[in-house]
Amino acid sequence: MNGRKFVLLCLMLMLFGTAAHAKIVFGSVRNGVRGIYVMDDDGSNQTLFTESDELGPYPNCWSPDGKQIAFKQRPRINSRFAVFLMNSDGTNIRQLTDDDGARTGRGSFSPDGKSIVFDRSFQKNGELKYGIYVLNIKTLKMKEIASQIMASHCDWAPDGKHIIFSEWITTGVDNTIWIMDADGHNLRPLIPKPLIGGEFTINRSKPRWSPNGQQIVFLEREYKTVRVPNVGESPFFKAFRYIICDRNGENIRQLQIPKDQEGMSVDWMDDGKSIIFSARAAIPLNKVLPRDFNFPPANIYKYHIRTREITRLTNHPGMDVALDWISDDVLSVTPHGKKKVTWGTIKE
Repeated sequence: MNGRKFVLLCLMLMLFGTAAHAKIVFGSVRNGVRGIYVMDDDGSNQTLFTESDELGPYPNCWSPDGKQIAFKQRPRINSRFAVFLMNSDGTNIRQLTDDDGARTGRGSFSPDGKSIVFDRSFQKNGELKYGIYVLNIKTLKMKEIASQIMASHCDWAPDGKHIIFSEWITTGVDNTIWIMDADGHNLRPLIPKPLIGGEFTINRSKPRWSPNGQQIVFLEREYKTVRVPNVGESPFFKAFRYIICDRNGENIRQLQIPKDQEGMSVDWMDDGKSIIFSARAAIPLNKVLPRDFNFPPANIYKYHIRTREITRLTNHPGMDVALDWISDDVLSVTPHGKKKVTWGTIKE
């Protein structure tokens, strides 16, 4: 082999060696079965890893090294959710928190992969207790870092210094995104709450840090509460939005995703160049739904921030939700076959 061919071969090996892309873990209800799936970042190779009863399991997140997946699941029928861990190939499932009657929410790993932060609530002496906890994966010791905070969807900053979360959503009550130091101190709103007393209610939820820790994406819905005959007070939706802001809560901007697409979950993708989200067609919230009502399917989409292109990644009549993205060269995929669509095409 001459020198020129050898150099060409090395270049080709380098090209193929760096062609690895991200993977996505998500929860889905398909054919009446709820499970955790993993797929390539083009939507291919959708693989069912684990399934449980009709109310679980729900994936939480990848570990920083991509070797493990944290999720919550009911240890037994009619029990509360506990935190579980499994390998990235779906093997070695183990339970991390006790089945003690507490409700655990979505959490995330610390940047070093040694701990998981999540919200937790439980009854004690007839009183509801709630707060934010950090679990040491090796010792299984759990520490409360913020007490009596109605938190949801905690997310640990890539630099390990801060944790963001949203509040519990209560119909007719405005809420916002909060941030605190990783030890639970210096709690403050990331974005001020909407003005109290307005006609419409603003709910902000499910915040996620960008891979470089400089931005945050979250979901927002706006609605007003109206009285529906024979039903009572009911929310009437105005818009669903996908919002990005800087890590200090400034430079707030809305992504150009149709406002009638109800976001179910959201995350970053392509190292911060894109957003990945699950959504379904909005349901008129002030109408009475029959018992046999079939909710619109929720599918997963990619939104490129610069070009505003939307790419459908899943196309299933079920509910694809609770997603998390990770970029790891070890987890290679085939970056072909992505289908670019418009919302008009999707609705058809």
